[in-house]
Amino acid sequence: MSGALSGKIVQIVVGYLKESIYSEQMMRPRVKRICSYEEFLPTYSLIERITEENKEVDIKVYERNIIVEIVRDFKDKSVVELFEIKESLFEDALKYLKEYEADRFLESYTLYCFSDYSDPELFIRENKDVLAKLLRDQYEDVPEEYFDEVLEGKIKYSTKDLIILDWDNGIILDKNEDFWEEVDIIELACIRVLNLRVFDVMLSEAIQYLTKLHWEKLGYFKLKKLSKDLYLQRISYISYFDSIENVLMLYGDRYYAELYERLCEIFYVSEWIKRVEKKMEMISEIYMMVRQFLTEFYGFILEGSIVALILLEVILALSR
Repeated sequence: MSGALSGKIVQIVVGYLKESIYSEQMMRPRVKRICSYEEFLPTYSLIERITEENKEVDIKVYERNIIVEIVRDFKDKSVVELFEIKESLFEDALKYLKEYEADRFLESYTLYCFSDYSDPELFIRENKDVLAKLLRDQYEDVPEEYFDEVLEGKIKYSTKDLIILDWDNGIILDKNEDFWEEVDIIELACIRVLNLRVFDVMLSEAIQYLTKLHWEKLGYFKLKKLSKDLYLQRISYISYFDSIENVLMLYGDRYYAELYERLCEIFYVSEWIKRVEKKMEMISEIYMMVRQFLTEFYGFILEGSIVALILLEVILALSR
């Protein structure tokens, strides 16, 4: 094989917006067939669609997440040329994120999509060296064991297609060029892991702030306000975490569920969830400590008031 390939490259970059953006043009994730559970799927706002000579750009928003999806055709390109295209598309995506004032957090994923083949398994075998480099993101030869391991996690919708996923690159084979549902699900998985990362930082900053406070110097009313603020924070954190875990779930289709869960496994989502849950527990413990400190403070004031009243009564009695 010459090592030159033809197909499409899809560059996905997901960012986190400082403020929400809304559009009247709404869209749902694309699916291979009409399904009864479509109403459960997330709804995007399509902010902008740009068609240029050699690429198409969709800019979508889901709640506080902005998604830049750039698609470009390529023909008879080598690994080196494909990496150059990928780098160029990634830089373009970053420019769009900057235009919409996205935060510093982002997740990216690159898909190499192919439709010109007779049999997907044969295509993989004939091009395994090139595909391994694309998945691994490296120019050098990739150990055969790596590709065999990645190939074990392949997912198929039918006998005519195949998808292979790795950390930040994937290969999609579909003779009908019906790649878009996989693209949408990958975007959902990127949104999930990005939001968990953002949430993790939010919790870390809150914990750092709370642990630096000198509670004994705050006084009763400031402590009471801190307790109330912590209570409201806990509610907002629980609500935010719930939205991350529930809104992005897919319903009713084994293929989509398998694909989504595979991505979550690759992105170590379960580890991120453990990190976040641990920090949420720390916030709860700090809240309980503040409540305990407030109770003790209130008890001290109450005891002091009782002693003062007794002394006042004694003084009044002696003065008669």
